[in-house]
Amino acid sequence: MDLLDRYLAAVAALLPKTQRQDIVAELRDLLLSQMEEKEAQLGRPLTSGEREEVLRAFGHPIAVAGRFGTPRSVIGPELYPFYMFAVKGLLILSAAVTAIPIVIAMFTGDEGAAAPAHFLSGFLTTAMMMIGAATVIGMAIERGWIRLGRTLDWKVADLPRLDRRGGKAWSRFEASFELAAALLFILWWTGAVEAPWSASTAHNGVFLSGTPIWSTLYLPILGLALVQVASSLVAIIRPDWVRARAGLEIVGALGGLALAATLWSAGRLVEVTAQGATGSRSADIAALQLVIDQMFQIGTAVAAAICVIKLVVEIWRLFRGARVREATA
Repeated sequence: MDLLDRYLAAVAALLPKTQRQDIVAELRDLLLSQMEEKEAQLGRPLTSGEREEVLRAFGHPIAVAGRFGTPRSVIGPELYPFYMFAVKGLLILSAAVTAIPIVIAMFTGDEGAAAPAHFLSGFLTTAMMMIGAATVIGMAIERGWIRLGRTLDWKVADLPRLDRRGGKAWSRFEASFELAAALLFILWWTGAVEAPWSASTAHNGVFLSGTPIWSTLYLPILGLALVQVASSLVAIIRPDWVRARAGLEIVGALGGLALAATLWSAGRLVEVTAQGATGSRSADIAALQLVIDQMFQIGTAVAAAICVIKLVVEIWRLFRGARVREATA
């Protein structure tokens, strides 16, 4: 076996069986043509060293197999933009999930100067796990192991309308991230997955516990989360159902307003207690309780304002969709 045969055999071993013979035949013709051209320039047959130089210049067998064989990228160029969007969303979600228990620990006095290090460690671990899972799913889609079927079917008429100010249109990818967040909350809320706020005590004996109002609102909150899941599914599966999604969002906004009003009227939402707190420590616990009460009051007011804005926007979208439908009828 001469150098050319050995070279082609090394390349063939890295090629898919279904394309191996055709690609090797093409490579053989191409390399023989290059050797013949060099022989014509020199006016004599090539030596063994000169033939090896031609093969070395053509490339390593691994690189050649990558150029001429089936692409082996983990995430292909067509899927890559979707993958990157998912990665950005997962990074945001990882940061939020990591920050919640650290913020709670800071309120209870269990985190101090070590909080940034703990956040970075937890964030990197969570983010790597989520991105790894997204990469495996993307690789499975790229190779056809997971078939999306009609999920990727779309029409230009189904694309959302952009407002004249260049506002960002709702997309299936944003809805997918929203769906993932809602499902994660449901898992936390139902106890299927341990929530970051489930630990009620810190190492220094300070307890944070929810008031009875949360037990009373268990089912309403779960119902609102399920409405959000339904709304996100509509946006993903049937983005042209603008009125249906607007209706679900209106229901969610009204429920959110009712929930905010109930929480506001309840007053205290989290109880701070400490074993054997006396003197200055008792004053510190009272101050912490005041800060947490104010924080939840501000959060409830902001949530109510967001629900009002969302309600106005969705009602406008609902009536605009009705006018567009009547105009095109």
